[in-house]
Amino acid sequence: MEITNPLTALAVIMLAASTAQWLSARLRLPSVLFLLAVGVAASPFLDPDELFGELLFTAVGLGVAVLLFEGGASLKWRSIGSAKAPVIRLVTLGALLTWAIAAIVTSLVLDVDRGLALLIGAILIVSGPTVVLPLLRVVRPREPSASILRWEGILIDPVGAGLAIVVLDTLLEERGIQEALLLIVTTFGAGLLVGLAFSIVVIEALRLRLIPDHLQVNLTLAVVVGSYALANLMRPEAGLVAVTVLGMAFANQRRAPSAHIVEFNEHLGATILGVLFIVLGARVDLQAVWDNMIPSLIIIAVLVLIARPVAVFASTAGTSVDARHRRFLMTLAPRGVVAAAVASLFAVELDHAGVDPGPLVPVVFTVVVGTVALAGFGAKTSARRFRVARPEANGVALIGGGPFAIGLARELLTAGVTTIHVGLSDEDERAAAEEGQLVYQGRLDSEEFSEAMTELGIRQAVALSGIDHLDMFALGQIAEVVGSEQLYGLFDPSRQQEDLASQVISPVSVLPNEYTPERVHHLTESGVGVRTVIASWAGLPGWLPICGIDSRTFQVMFNVDPDQLADDDLIIQIGPGLSTSYAYRQR
Repeated sequence: MEITNPLTALAVIMLAASTAQWLSARLRLPSVLFLLAVGVAASPFLDPDELFGELLFTAVGLGVAVLLFEGGASLKWRSIGSAKAPVIRLVTLGALLTWAIAAIVTSLVLDVDRGLALLIGAILIVSGPTVVLPLLRVVRPREPSASILRWEGILIDPVGAGLAIVVLDTLLEERGIQEALLLIVTTFGAGLLVGLAFSIVVIEALRLRLIPDHLQVNLTLAVVVGSYALANLMRPEAGLVAVTVLGMAFANQRRAPSAHIVEFNEHLGATILGVLFIVLGARVDLQAVWDNMIPSLIIIAVLVLIARPVAVFASTAGTSVDARHRRFLMTLAPRGVVAAAVASLFAVELDHAGVDPGPLVPVVFTVVVGTVALAGFGAKTSARRFRVARPEANGVALIGGGPFAIGLARELLTAGVTTIHVGLSDEDERAAAEEGQLVYQGRLDSEEFSEAMTELGIRQAVALSGIDHLDMFALGQIAEVVGSEQLYGLFDPSRQQEDLASQVISPVSVLPNEYTPERVHHLTESGVGVRTVIASWAGLPGWLPICGIDSRTFQVMFNVDPDQLADDDLIIQIGPGLSTSYAYRQR
């Protein structure tokens, strides 16, 4: 049964997108894989062109603009470090090499003329943050691979789309090389000019507090749409350059607070990403995909096995990128939503101009699906194979807690778990440092704090201070890195019940409710200690379990039933006067 009501269709699409993204998060796979599968599965029931008419591609373009603004807002100059030269080469020399190789193989395996082959090749340059950023969250590669992939993935979108529109314009208007080069300059020049102009105006308005707090996010979103529209009026697809520049300006300025604006766009971007992939997937003619399957697979093979390695080698030769990172970068060549969106839009424009778009859409769609699948299922393996993956996150951040937190950190470190202290007093900081324990001393609301949590592989946070505003604020900041389901602590139910109900985050207590932070602090001062035992020894009376530790993965499990642990797993306990780690003494 085909859905004919636009509102019903939009509701179904958003629900399906959210479900697919939730499933991908649970399975720790890139959401694009599930979104494309849902889009294809929905194609018999959804006809986006019929439902949304001429507004479809306008909405797709605006959605891509918001995603590129979000991506640009994550690019900070100070984070690029030694990746600067490889990134510049990848989005220039590497893009040209990829274009040439993709165009050649397209002309050889498809029955298309040279102009259409060049157009398909230009579109297949595009990668994009919609694929790369979710991959980075799952794979967690070390530097400089992480920065190179992040910067390349975001900057290549406007580069590829801008080049593709020039090729399309040249194809339709039969322009010469000089005119084509002028179009490239004017396209990127218009986007750069508009993006910089809008960013200066908005940032200054924020600095001078000319915009009320409750309107700052709304106005910034309107500016993103406005800059995209104005730049596109000056030159088609210059809007993608404009919004990327606008996002980068927000990321690198220090004149006005903008974290809340960027955070809103991240949440909006997740919704837009899901809707775009399902809508574009539903537009694909599956029969056309099947008819062009073999040529499409050949193009995928050439892009992955020839074009990407050649582009990476040419872009990293003579730089500080070592062989391990170079080989890893050669294995990642996913195409994203911008490639699919541009292909769909250009097919319509070619058709309106009386030019047969041929297999443009099904081939690009198949390449997107194929390269995303290869990257999604193979990137983690490649990162481990070439030894560029960070260790699996298993760290614990301890907020306050004094001697009890220091004792807990001691046992966690002995068991092979990374820890870091947050919010200790000066005296406790010195005591922790004397034992070789990491202590964070900077601002909790800074970018450096989130970066430190990510670099250390912090997976969970435990609030132990008993100072409500410190605990909740620190947990709120760490939740952006680990997720709210990984937050724990000690809480006084008589004081916190109403407060917790009104909070966005809701931490789980690691001890029974009667063990408030004040009581645990008093017990610690009275000689109560923390110890580690193997799970099979955990039944001794007078000891309460704080957490379990998987002996194979070293993952920490708070609020776990000791009976559910394997005999050789570890349990950290609190109890009267004993702090010796029996499990390790026996070994």
